[in-house]
Amino acid sequence: MTAPLALASGSPRRKELLERLGFVVRVMPADIDESQLGSELPEDYVKRVARAKVLAAVRRIEATLYASDSEARRHFAHGSSPLAGRDDGLRWVLGADTVVVVDDIIFGKPQDAQEAREMLSRLSAREHLVITAFCLFDLRRSREGIEAVRTVVRFKNLSRGEVDAYVSAGESMDKAGAYAVQGVGSYLVESMHGSYTNVVGLPLCQVIEMMEAMGARDILPWTA
Repeated sequence: MTAPLALASGSPRRKELLERLGFVVRVMPADIDESQLGSELPEDYVKRVARAKVLAAVRRIEATLYASDSEARRHFAHGSSPLAGRDDGLRWVLGADTVVVVDDIIFGKPQDAQEAREMLSRLSAREHLVITAFCLFDLRRSREGIEAVRTVVRFKNLSRGEVDAYVSAGESMDKAGAYAVQGVGSYLVESMHGSYTNVVGLPLCQVIEMMEAMGARDILPWTA
């Protein structure tokens, strides 16, 4: 049986992307502060947030599963993972964060309908970057990999009526940049250069390449 993959994200889109490939996903959303730090560059920001999500999930796994284990406490005291040398099934943790970037300004998830309209109006008839960073953590060896992937997306020219109608469709509020390329928002996109799944929320090609490079064969459905 394929080993489970812990997903440090509450995004149903990331879970669906992974499950379509056959992964056994255990959702472990991380509650972290996602505020941007000062003049932090967009790619640095998404990498930091993706890693923070993963490390929060790792701490939760270690504390929950091994809090009463004296061996685990010895590992904690020496700064290593309590899962080192063990075989408990859950070994790999994946986290990701996605932002839309225009003029070096990060567009995250809109706070309300008005902000969603403002974002979409800014994206109209121009290109923007979608950057997703993902982090993969090996609990057994206490090591990690991290990467950011960019996709260039160009929107059609949107009228005010189209913007209002799309926001009213209800897709905007939990999406970076206030649109969902896999939903109704697909008609907003005039062209795209790069990974489509990156825009959805997880660049699957690069994620699988990292899994293979780090030896995560136990969670890959087609090699189990």
